[in-house]
Amino acid sequence: MNNYYKELPENYEKYYEIDAKNNKIGIILNILAVLLAIGVMIPFVFIYDFKFEVNLYTALMFLVLAVSLVVYMILHELVHGLVYKLLTHEKLTFGLTFTVAFCGVPNIYVSKKTALLAVFAPFVVFTITFLLCIFLIPNLTIKLLFVILFGLHFGGCSGDLYVGFLLLKSKGNILMNDTGPKQTFYKEII
Repeated sequence: MNNYYKELPENYEKYYEIDAKNNKIGIILNILAVLLAIGVMIPFVFIYDFKFEVNLYTALMFLVLAVSLVVYMILHELVHGLVYKLLTHEKLTFGLTFTVAFCGVPNIYVSKKTALLAVFAPFVVFTITFLLCIFLIPNLTIKLLFVILFGLHFGGCSGDLYVGFLLLKSKGNILMNDTGPKQTFYKEII
């Protein structure tokens, strides 16, 4: 099977769609994101004895956190884009809505394998990166910064993880059209 098709093959039919711009889906994914973020941060609160004082240094750390989060979101989407670009060489789209930041390849239909690689790439790259920072950086304040980033990363991947889960549980040959905020799945008719 090819990595992608420019036209949907005749023997495929649409069988599922996820649209993060849909308010209901967006709200569900964002609630899931918050629960995942809190869930992965809690163990670190028990492992490390974080001290929290309100002072100028703490205010500076929150500013660093805010900037780091924006940089992370951009890098996260660029990792999706890098995988799509390497596997398809097609034009990418990037964007940001109230409910989702996104990267997509809207003019093609990617294979299940290509979709899985693109969907899971930022989760793998940044999970490893943030965990290494958490475990290797000795300064507790900076460690806390990475714990928060890790939690927000984990929660922010809720949509990617959901798409990946659907792809993994799908049987047979699957193609996906990824506009960024919307993924449409097509199944081969046998």
